[in-house]
Amino acid sequence: MIWMAPLAAGIVALATLPPLVALYFLRLRRTRRVVSSTMLWVRATEDLHANTPFQRIRFSLLLLLQIIALALVALAIAQPHADLGEATAKRVVMLMDRSGSMGATDAEGGSTRLDEAKRLARARVEQLHEGGLFSAKAPTIMVIAFASDAEIVCPFTDNAARLRAAIDAIEPTDETTRIADAFELARAFTTVTNPDNAAATPAEPPAYELYSDGLVADASSCALRPGESVVYRRVGEIGAGNAGLAALAVARTPDRPDEVEVYARVINWSPQPWASDLELRVDGTIRAVTPEPVEVPPRSSDPATGRLSPGQSQVIFPSLALPRGGVVTVRAVKGDLLAADDRASVVAAPQVALRVALVGRGAFVIRSILDAMGLAELDAMSVEAWDDLVAKDPYTPDQYDAIVLDAVAPAVTLRGHYLAFAVPPRIEGLVPFGTKSNAVVRSVREGHPLLQFVNLDDLFVASMTAVAAGGDAEVIVEAGEGPLVLTLRRGPLAVVCVTFDPMESNWPFQRGFVNFFVNALRWVAAGGDAVSEEPLVPGQVARARIPIGARAVVVSTPGGSATALEVHDASDISFGPLRMSGVYELSWDGPANPSGTNSESVAVNMDSAGEGLIDAAETLGFAAQRVAGIVGGATSRSALWPWFLLAALAVLMLEWWVWLRRV
Repeated sequence: MIWMAPLAAGIVALATLPPLVALYFLRLRRTRRVVSSTMLWVRATEDLHANTPFQRIRFSLLLLLQIIALALVALAIAQPHADLGEATAKRVVMLMDRSGSMGATDAEGGSTRLDEAKRLARARVEQLHEGGLFSAKAPTIMVIAFASDAEIVCPFTDNAARLRAAIDAIEPTDETTRIADAFELARAFTTVTNPDNAAATPAEPPAYELYSDGLVADASSCALRPGESVVYRRVGEIGAGNAGLAALAVARTPDRPDEVEVYARVINWSPQPWASDLELRVDGTIRAVTPEPVEVPPRSSDPATGRLSPGQSQVIFPSLALPRGGVVTVRAVKGDLLAADDRASVVAAPQVALRVALVGRGAFVIRSILDAMGLAELDAMSVEAWDDLVAKDPYTPDQYDAIVLDAVAPAVTLRGHYLAFAVPPRIEGLVPFGTKSNAVVRSVREGHPLLQFVNLDDLFVASMTAVAAGGDAEVIVEAGEGPLVLTLRRGPLAVVCVTFDPMESNWPFQRGFVNFFVNALRWVAAGGDAVSEEPLVPGQVARARIPIGARAVVVSTPGGSATALEVHDASDISFGPLRMSGVYELSWDGPANPSGTNSESVAVNMDSAGEGLIDAAETLGFAAQRVAGIVGGATSRSALWPWFLLAALAVLMLEWWVWLRRV
């Protein structure tokens, strides 16, 4: 039992019960008697003048009923509630899931799960602040919205209007779900720092209320601390199915550079098979449709672990002529509950002539490939000449789309896009420590753009430079002796480093070397940036390179809004995080980019493999505790004060009946 206003009840009881009893003490009582003569009325007349103010109180059923009625009214004013197992703490933290799966439209009236969660949270705020004038002090509430990261949308407050406004302002995202940051944020506001002791001591733990479909990827790694409890308010249907596009890639074939091939992977999280036509669009225009629906098998479960795996199907569209590039979008015609993963986009880079600087010896095999690529500009020079140019103008590297370093390392490598062979550039994080012999490939980064149409099974390296790579370097090809190919992106710097001389290997005699060289040159020319080729996932930050002198830079979102950007370095622009899937456009005034346009596009696709499962979880398991979900409409307390008022009314009716009988 929870009493919302016990003080008010005590005041009412003290103000009514003692006066009622006092009136019965002071009440003049006469005994009805039968007399034989009116002469005896003299005694009754004298009694009127000599009545004792306080007499021994006698039992009265009417008095008892009136005391009971007043007591029931006082108890009703105390606003008793029956606790259904979720006692209200002094502080409540509402955790609002706004991840991609919360965009599923299986809530009441076809609304999204997030809309339903916000409705329930608003109702919960009203419930915790109900009671009006006689209510006790409401708990303070904090609202945290989380997806791939967490954000405080309202700090601890007891202002119901402010809480409702904060809940309404929560925006949906297409991101994955991580709850650890939300717990850390809440705990940061529920600790007390002792000025005499540097260590923070925990205050009274808050009551966590989680509004989610329970599809939280890192819940099993989150441990609740002593005294903490979580109420899981489930939204979404158990057994809901969904299918979507998990991957989309566009590749140019080296022998037909004006054409692109489009690859799509469709997954199905439903327990039943799924089929749909797929349509291919380029810049919004339909270019192809699958000749028959693509059939995807149902999901499967691992008998040992019970882990679910989606059914998958691969689709390859016929080659398209796309010399100027564009935004390639594949869409499933058959819709479902989650629309965000029913389409995926990728930006196909235009086939443009590059401006390349060849620094170093200019080996025959490298020079031959460059000459055959039809470059817009090729400047060959020694490393000394290059160092002189950079010393005069540090922005010289920005004048070239790519710089090929053939067995040399320039004195300064702070900016620019480099493809280096044999000798690693002088960059912090790439430390050479000798040479190794007779290396063979042990592992490769499957699916990386550098390795399209590249087979390294037969690669043999007679001599290589051993390199210790820093944390921001990504190893693409590795031998037992160390990295063979690695990449590094750091602000205006993008590097592909091949740690061996191709002439010290059998690679130049394989077709894969030409494919790798072309892939690597175009990758570094794009700055290793996802703006050109690889789509982002929601929550990531986009990076772009625009011409020097560009002004009035604006980012347009898939929803149609536009935001101006302040540009400090045109060679390295960052914007985001981009929380919704779709195509974002970066536009500017001034010089055009190499493709002749004043815009760049960024594709953001939902991670359907991570968020496409929308089968709401009946229970949510933390590290050492499993919490059962409460269906959205359930409440944590039941008000009992109306029943006390009804009981008081019933007692008053009984008292009236007893009085009538006596009269």
